[in-house]
Amino acid sequence: MVLTFRRHFRMLTAVLIGSMALAACETTGPSSYPDRTAEQQRPDLPEIREEEFVTVPQADRNDELVRVAILLPFTNPSENIEAAAASMLKAAQMVAFESDNKRYLLIPKDTQGTEEGARYMAEEAIREGAEIILGPLFSESVAAVSDVARPYNIPVIAFSSDSEVAGNGVYLLSFPPEAEISRVTQYALQQGYARFGLMAPYSEFGDRVARSFSTEVYNRGGNIVHTERYERSADKMIEPARRMAQFADDEFVPSYVTPRVMNANSNLAAGASSIINGDDPFRAPEDERGTGVIVNGDLSQGGYQAVLLPEQGRLLRALAPLFPYYNVNVRQVKLLGLSAWNNPLLTREPALNGGWFAAPDPSLAEGFKRRYERAYGERPARLASLAYDAALLTARLSQLPPEARFSVDTIANPNGYLGADGLFRLRSDGMVERGLAILEIRPSGIEVIDPAPRSFVEQVGF
Repeated sequence: MVLTFRRHFRMLTAVLIGSMALAACETTGPSSYPDRTAEQQRPDLPEIREEEFVTVPQADRNDELVRVAILLPFTNPSENIEAAAASMLKAAQMVAFESDNKRYLLIPKDTQGTEEGARYMAEEAIREGAEIILGPLFSESVAAVSDVARPYNIPVIAFSSDSEVAGNGVYLLSFPPEAEISRVTQYALQQGYARFGLMAPYSEFGDRVARSFSTEVYNRGGNIVHTERYERSADKMIEPARRMAQFADDEFVPSYVTPRVMNANSNLAAGASSIINGDDPFRAPEDERGTGVIVNGDLSQGGYQAVLLPEQGRLLRALAPLFPYYNVNVRQVKLLGLSAWNNPLLTREPALNGGWFAAPDPSLAEGFKRRYERAYGERPARLASLAYDAALLTARLSQLPPEARFSVDTIANPNGYLGADGLFRLRSDGMVERGLAILEIRPSGIEVIDPAPRSFVEQVGF
């Protein structure tokens, strides 16, 4: 059976996003896969409320429908994951009342958050005629789905940020830290901050941030003065913060640098040549974590003028005050962060006042949130905008001829697209680029100080 929204939902006045105002999609209900063992009984899917949907007969397979599968963990041991998946599906279904494209058919499939479930649902979706797959959410599931989809040349637009699973027909529509690091680093250098510090947690995410930040700083002509790593607990951040404070500059004097030209003999930053050779200095052995300095401080050109803190929430509120406590003048040394800093509670922390971070344009994001809330009476999950943009993109492309609609050249259009979180484009290598704003934390709130770009090139496509 095919599900479609009731008539009164179609009366919703949609605020369309840019030139990608798309068509109304129909959806089938979430599928589940059979148990492989008698011992494991799969929980039932949540029932679809009658007031939200009515059923109509499924269209004949010889029709002109463009079938798009969306694979998400609608059932999962984690209630938070289930809630996020449900919100993402609702966001994708919003395309239904923002358009009039009756050819676009969205087919939800329940992966249960497992590799086996993702693989089975991908096989089922392909049997049902899916031309492209949206999702899944976790990197292991993405790898499983890609193994199924590649032999059929069916592209996958997944919601993982793990670059290891990108490419060869798999595109990651997510919020990768690399894009945010690039944007905030570029902006800081433009303002005369040329010497940097880094405090990153011991984790895969911290390793990834350290490598990306080192690359960005070096390529753009800056230098990393000192790096510290820490275990993610308030107590274990104290000693690394004390060491970090010793390498801060006393007074900010702008220094404008020239980007470097990379070649085979170039280093990325202190210790970065060993990254290229496979020996990662930013990943400490388990028995040395919390005890050693990863990049030794180099004060020959002065202390760091800005420090990147890729932390969030409660731990960020514990980490930031340690800098002034250890006599770092945070009015002279700029604190930098990522999109997780977009949290109103952080405006209450004086040490973060004046801090900069890169994030999607909040005005565009708020517009999507308001439309979602009008449709469903609740605020969307953070990842819901990803599913909305994926549905928006594929519904728009579904209007093209079959041989072109989901080709590499079409999906990876260099002009990009304007979505719920602003400008984005998918690259042929599977990674996403985003047009991000620079925001500043102030006691009165979080303000945009450098707007997000509205186009990658002069002419915006589609």
